[in-house]
Amino acid sequence: MVTIALPEILARYDVELGTLAWALTSYNLALALAALPAAFLARRRPVAVFGGGCILFAAASVACAAAPSFEVLVAARAVQGVAGAGVVCAALALLAEAAGGDAPAARTWALAGVVGAALGPAAGGILTQLLGWESIFLVQAPIMLLALAALRGLTAAPVPTPVGRPHLGPNAALLLLSGALVAAFFLLAVLLINGWRLEPLAAAIVASGITVTTIPAARLGRAITPLWTRAASGVILVAGGLAALGWLPHAGPAWTVPPQLAIGAGLGLALSALTERALAGRSAQAVHGGWTIAARHAGIVVGLLLLTPIFTTDLERNEDEALAAGTSAVLDSRIPPLDKLSVARKILLAVDEAEDEARIPSVREVVGTRDEPAYADLVSALQDQLDRAVTNAFSRSFLAAAVLALLALVPVLLGRQDVSV
Repeated sequence: MVTIALPEILARYDVELGTLAWALTSYNLALALAALPAAFLARRRPVAVFGGGCILFAAASVACAAAPSFEVLVAARAVQGVAGAGVVCAALALLAEAAGGDAPAARTWALAGVVGAALGPAAGGILTQLLGWESIFLVQAPIMLLALAALRGLTAAPVPTPVGRPHLGPNAALLLLSGALVAAFFLLAVLLINGWRLEPLAAAIVASGITVTTIPAARLGRAITPLWTRAASGVILVAGGLAALGWLPHAGPAWTVPPQLAIGAGLGLALSALTERALAGRSAQAVHGGWTIAARHAGIVVGLLLLTPIFTTDLERNEDEALAAGTSAVLDSRIPPLDKLSVARKILLAVDEAEDEARIPSVREVVGTRDEPAYADLVSALQDQLDRAVTNAFSRSFLAAAVLALLALVPVLLGRQDVSV
């Protein structure tokens, strides 16, 4: 839910894009580190861990919404991560009791993760547009408290079975795939809102392309066996979609929809298959669920740390190139000579202000509207230069994410003959 709201958070706290990523990194890092300890606790007292996690998550959500500074927001997000680790790991132990076995619990738990990943960005965009970014945190508090109602009459005894070793192969694949998906959620949101100037609601609608295919793929993909085949198919689709985002032929939201459909289908296939495979045939599912959650969120941290410097560096370089090309376009335009100096000065000032706000300016708003065809041609040429520059700035990041996704094929294929890997 937070990804679409990040540009609004950026405007609120006036931090750099690279710093902004810590609103995601702190949460995922804390969750990854807390997942395994939380899983061991949930193995012994799942009801208490789930209930305590819900209450702590709700309190941290209110703190996020009321954060007076970005540093406080980052700290509250870390608390959310610790609480979230307890909730998610304990939920798996409770599902085993409620669903009547480990296998159906694992399938339900995996599907819930897929659905949440698919619906989160769209929900975040709608709330941010209609009620402000603070609402995405405020709405989480009553939802988490409502989840406590699920504990009524539910008991779960401590699991006496041995823990055993984790499935290394599928967890490694989950780590790499989750790192690649940072581009599909975080970077795509920044491109749509900061780069192409979409409002959060419009960006949420565009980003829902992933949702369209994720849930059907997760449900229908169960017919694809064995699990490694489904996982490999999903990984290839995700990598192909990310590569397509890196090679967009033109700037514009519509061009991102087909790649998103591929990424969504791949997410539905791979995430469900790898999660089920990581839990298959294992005792003490809460603990092995902890390994799986730790792998997924550690992968997000790795993706943020790898991809954020690439796109911020490329954004600065491409903006400089766009300014040089834009200056040439102004000088070569057919507008009056004295107006050329005025227009060039306005563009330079607008770009300087945009760097502070990390948002690409609208040339039409800067230059103004005039009836002369020469001005219309110039505005079109300048906006095209800026849009092309910001689109190219994200190209290497999307391609790097595609490579990261393809690397997930290695542990998938290495473990295809051994169900214990």
